[in-house]
Amino acid sequence: MVKSKGLVVLLIVFITASLVLSGCGQDKETNSSNEITSDKLAKEQILRVDWGDEPPSLDPQLTGDLVSGAILIETLEGMIRLDEYGKVKEGSGMAKSWDVTEDGTKYTFHLRDAKWSDGKEVTAQDFEYSWKRAINPETASSYAFLAYDIKNAEKFNKGEIKDENKLGIKALDKKTLEVKLERPNPAFLSKLQTFTFLPSRKDLVEKWGDKYGSEVEYLVSCGPFKVTKWVHEAELILEKNEDYWDKENVKLQRVEGTMIKNSNTAINMYETGALDFTNISAEYLEKYEDVMKKAPVAATYYHAFNTENEFFKNKNIRKAFVLSIDRKRILDLRTNGMYPAAYGFVPPGMPGPGKKTFRQANGDLFHDLGKGEEVKKEAKDLLDKGLKELGKSKEDIDGEIKLLCTEGDSTLALAQIWQQAWKEVLGIDVGIEQATFKIRLDRQDKGDFDLSYTNWWGDYNDPMTFMDMWVKDGSQNMTNWSNPQYDKLIKKAQTTTGDERMEAMLEAEKILMEELPIAPHDFGVKVYIEKPYVKGVVRLPLQILQGLKHAYVLEH
Repeated sequence: MVKSKGLVVLLIVFITASLVLSGCGQDKETNSSNEITSDKLAKEQILRVDWGDEPPSLDPQLTGDLVSGAILIETLEGMIRLDEYGKVKEGSGMAKSWDVTEDGTKYTFHLRDAKWSDGKEVTAQDFEYSWKRAINPETASSYAFLAYDIKNAEKFNKGEIKDENKLGIKALDKKTLEVKLERPNPAFLSKLQTFTFLPSRKDLVEKWGDKYGSEVEYLVSCGPFKVTKWVHEAELILEKNEDYWDKENVKLQRVEGTMIKNSNTAINMYETGALDFTNISAEYLEKYEDVMKKAPVAATYYHAFNTENEFFKNKNIRKAFVLSIDRKRILDLRTNGMYPAAYGFVPPGMPGPGKKTFRQANGDLFHDLGKGEEVKKEAKDLLDKGLKELGKSKEDIDGEIKLLCTEGDSTLALAQIWQQAWKEVLGIDVGIEQATFKIRLDRQDKGDFDLSYTNWWGDYNDPMTFMDMWVKDGSQNMTNWSNPQYDKLIKKAQTTTGDERMEAMLEAEKILMEELPIAPHDFGVKVYIEKPYVKGVVRLPLQILQGLKHAYVLEH
């Protein structure tokens, strides 16, 4: 970022995602009206939360976003649940136990007795159907790649084989599911906590068709909660599922969820008791410094370039845009360094070779304006070089690029910071397009954008959850970029183990950050405030919001 008064004025707010909420105010937070009066449970077990946005779909095999996923983990029960430490815990989900062959290529899951919210029995056939549905190319699940560990899943998903009976998924009886893998993968069980592997009902999918997961009347639950009210773009209410197998350990009776886009509204609702916790942005760090909490998240926020765009198909132009922003200065000024600047795609904490994390092993893979004023000339030269290679001029690109981002005042303020940087460093006017969360995702999927601000949260605790999305024709590769060597390295990492596997991913990230179809901005951190009477909410790096199964409210 250029060190100029214009940009400092624009640094009025900072967020790391459209879900982070901000506002204004300077008084220190006091909790006099929210003090715990005893260690007894409150008479009304009601939790008030902000979902952040409208969930595009609550069909687990069609879901491809974090808002929907956060709700689905509360309303459906997968084979496993993670414990409060993020570890796979046997017996925590629909599988009461499982067996694994010595070579690690066959899992046999033994299901517990459980019911759906309409009284029907949960069966192994439900899981067989759901997992095969996710893999079926006709479903067009954007997360089908998560199942590629399963025998013949990738070939079936890509149309190379047509017979779904060749998939390594088979219900042996109502309570036993057998799953065969292509090769052993220690991360396989961890993947089963993602929404792609949650169960759906064949009879209801066939009955309701495209309506499945779209309204309260087209939903069925087998998890701790069920959806009882859904006013689109406004609120979504959960109530305790009395048919849940572990209902004795669910204390909350009701979760009142709103969808707030105005940052001031969110803070006002928290202060008046209409919200029990909320994320906070830079404007509130001082006000809430005595009570705010911080939790790590496995997430990277970044700009995605559409490489089919007439300008962004050129690497030098992409790099010019990347270099023109001083990430660290933005973050330091607004958050005192609480949010780490990102100079690689895989976030801190992901395992790497030996005792190092992946990020420690690969370090910073690109630089920006924070390196010094000389980078400004470097960025300008790269832009000129790229335009010359395309046979175009600065007049051709000026005013032709638009940045797509989610609607909301905080997101807009951040977009304006980048807009000003590109203007001051490159002399280019970049427009800003705001859209609803659902529309932004849809436009990204269709390639209907020039440049988009988005994010990626890891699905499981392995660097591959950040790396395999950029292969050619990958379902999450909105950039349309491809590189044969990158694809070769990812395939190698998928078929090898140990140091050889890790080295392949490290080299692949270097290619990604040299080509820059994406421009990482910062790594996610959840900074939030929570009423002292709220207990038991589980926040894990691999979950966008929280786990509410064990949450409860004390008298206050």
